[in-house]
Amino acid sequence: MGKPFFTTLICLIVFISNAGVAKAAIDLKKLPRVVISSGGPYTAQNTAIETFDGEIDVPKEYVGQPLALVATNGSVSAPGYSWVRMFLQAGGSDTNLQEGANELGRLLVDENSFLNSMQVYIDMTGQLQVGRNRFHIEAVGRPGSVYYWEMRSLGTPQLSKLNPRVTVSGAPLVLAGMGFSVRTTENNVFLGPIQIPVEQSNGRMLQVYVPPGIPEGNYDLFAEIQGLRSNIIKIMVLPSPKVTSVFPVQLLPGQTMQIRGSGFSDAAGGNRVYIGRYPTPVVGANQQMITAIVPNMPPGEAKITVTANGATAQGNPTVNVTYMKR
Repeated sequence: MGKPFFTTLICLIVFISNAGVAKAAIDLKKLPRVVISSGGPYTAQNTAIETFDGEIDVPKEYVGQPLALVATNGSVSAPGYSWVRMFLQAGGSDTNLQEGANELGRLLVDENSFLNSMQVYIDMTGQLQVGRNRFHIEAVGRPGSVYYWEMRSLGTPQLSKLNPRVTVSGAPLVLAGMGFSVRTTENNVFLGPIQIPVEQSNGRMLQVYVPPGIPEGNYDLFAEIQGLRSNIIKIMVLPSPKVTSVFPVQLLPGQTMQIRGSGFSDAAGGNRVYIGRYPTPVVGANQQMITAIVPNMPPGEAKITVTANGATAQGNPTVNVTYMKR
């Protein structure tokens, strides 16, 4: 066992190590684009060295998952910085921001990171704590240069149980859970085979919209991100509320009016009524009738609009508001 053997062994170890690094880099790029935190654009205002401080927010369920920091220097419409340095600071306290000049932390991105590409992937698995993780950025570029980052993870979204498990066609619906992308468009939500629009997301909450006209019935509700599907929860969709008649149709300000129909909220506060653009106080309600007081408003014809349980009712009957002649 002489020098040639040890030389061969060392080369083999180096080859295996490099292969492992290459494989990890490839795996990072294959991570589904489940974005758990993001920042930018950091835009250059002048040609001097500029600094930016912020935080990477990591939910508890992602700490043990593979994590990749994806840093992007420039965009299709703006140049990148001449160079960027990004540091991960120790701990998560606000004092790190003041101490940053003396102890910047671990270097994640440096002057050489973007020589061959405008985007780099950095393995952050096991290197972040739950909650806030402070970072510091230094950069130089001509005015208008931009820099972005996002933290991606591998994780299946999870939906919490709904209470109550009932919604209304045409109404907004808030879904709690975890593992959602903070990029709204990357979250897909389905009622059975029907995909419904996602209005907002913060990683733990999805606000969706149940389109009007979805048939009444029981549905399987689930979320999907990059082909990763959540658990299924059951939900009942009720028909949109409907206005069928108003009594009386000749109205005086201060007068009590009755709106008849179906699908209204039993709670007066669950219904909103407008005569034209004027809000009309609701003083009583059940599922078939709303009692409201005509507001002070200009005379003339106007349409009735009713929203019940967040859904806009079908039917907009016209009424005539008048003032008694003295």
